[in-house]
Amino acid sequence: MKHLLNDLTQRALISGEQAAQILGLAADGRETAVRLLLRQGAVDPQVLATELARVFHLPLAVEWPAGRILPDAISLRFMRERHVLPAAVDGQRLSVIVSDPSDEATMGALRLAAGMDLSLLIATDNQILSAIERLDGDRSVSSQTGGFRPGAEDEETLKDLALDAPVIDLVNRLFREASAARATDLHIEPARGQVMVRHRVDGLLEERERLLPELGRAAVSRLKILTNLNIAEKRLPQDGRARLRIAERDYDIRVATMPTVHGESIAIRFLSSNTQVPEIDRLGLSPTDVAKLTQQIQHAHGMIVVTGPTGSGKTTTLAAALGILNNPHRKIVTIEDPVEYQIAGVNQIQIHQEIGLSFARTLRALLRFDPDIIMVGEMRDGETASIGVNAALTGHLVLTTLHTNSAAGAVVRLLDLGVQAYLIASTLRCVIAQRLVRKLCTHCREPYEASAELLAQLPESAQARGLSSVRLYKACGCSYCGGSGFSGRAAIFEVLIIDEEIRRLIKPDISADIIAQAARRSGTAGMLADGFRKCREGLTTIEELGRVMSED
Repeated sequence: MKHLLNDLTQRALISGEQAAQILGLAADGRETAVRLLLRQGAVDPQVLATELARVFHLPLAVEWPAGRILPDAISLRFMRERHVLPAAVDGQRLSVIVSDPSDEATMGALRLAAGMDLSLLIATDNQILSAIERLDGDRSVSSQTGGFRPGAEDEETLKDLALDAPVIDLVNRLFREASAARATDLHIEPARGQVMVRHRVDGLLEERERLLPELGRAAVSRLKILTNLNIAEKRLPQDGRARLRIAERDYDIRVATMPTVHGESIAIRFLSSNTQVPEIDRLGLSPTDVAKLTQQIQHAHGMIVVTGPTGSGKTTTLAAALGILNNPHRKIVTIEDPVEYQIAGVNQIQIHQEIGLSFARTLRALLRFDPDIIMVGEMRDGETASIGVNAALTGHLVLTTLHTNSAAGAVVRLLDLGVQAYLIASTLRCVIAQRLVRKLCTHCREPYEASAELLAQLPESAQARGLSSVRLYKACGCSYCGGSGFSGRAAIFEVLIIDEEIRRLIKPDISADIIAQAARRSGTAGMLADGFRKCREGLTTIEELGRVMSED
């Protein structure tokens, strides 16, 4: 498997150290390198499937069997345990969808059981397991709901329904399909006479299927049981969390329920609990911005702020910064809700609002804990902001996040939280603003020459003025990206260094526009300029950049 690991390393999907570790662990033959990569969460499963298809010269699976193939020879248990799915028989050749073509033991068992040669297609574990569940018993939705009594709403009945095998299978399938689709969120939403299931993929919601109302209610009850929520309470919003294992990856899920006119709606967010800390030069920052940020986080005290909307990758950026700072000579403590990256050598604290363990209370107690570096997951209120700024003033390096639309807006937000202007000027060192844009599928993107009229329409901050001809790229759609033209997301950035000119501008009545203008005079490139650069590199489209930036 050296050729696969070398390929992943060359494409900067894993580091050289990770490749060496995987190769060492695979040497004893108990697990393949592919299985180790998946178990450790080193590479996104869909990305790994694409790389396997390319390295082994195999097609990705785009069609799924409508029924069992060779049911007498290949059992459902074998298919589930080995993550394989027979897809078709053509003469003396069996087409099989697999997630690990390097697993010779499984391939040999398949040849022996089928008595045929194999043609392999590649898919992810979750895609295969979801397809197996759809085939299992060929049960229709109507047969699954046959035991449900419409209108039964008492607690005992709901618990009974939630513990029925069809409901457990349904929820497991929904989880697997959401994971297979790279969804960050799963929504189960009641409507008139039906329940919609939607995935949020690459920041956009997509409807996946519709359930009968009784089945939808039972699924919500099942999710409440999993996250220790009150199954009988339907009038008030509730929040819960749980840890699940989907295929071979562990996930922390956060569940939020909301009463609506058609019933209880539920949203589930997936957080991979074995996600590895990214390297700072793989975030998408330009070399200049990497140098700026690396220099700023080396200070012994002060405050570094990452800003952007919910789900824009702020925690990932902070985790990458902590990866640089993490060494035995420093005591690093984080306060998070939830803990998304588990970092060896770092003291990480999970907030629990229900027992009074808030950001402010934890941060106040933390100052007596002798930390060198403090990471505050989010400054949500004035008390947390005030304590954090004073910690930065008294010899600690504080890293935190804020919800603002721009880097300059972070200063105004801190003022709105009640932090005095002179304290902000004394402690704030750097603000990183970021957004996530959908990445173009490298298999089907197509270049084109942008017209002068298009370039003239771009704002001045895009730094496109004076360019007569620019090559951009457009989304097309293929089997690798599911027809969307996009696969995954990447960040666009603005790194604002608080220099002496900006410090002098920080006053109680300052506006974000004035600070932004000062930043441009000092040579700071805005997010739009960074995004336009990535459009020219073929990372995303100008339309996608416009969609994301129009959200401001």
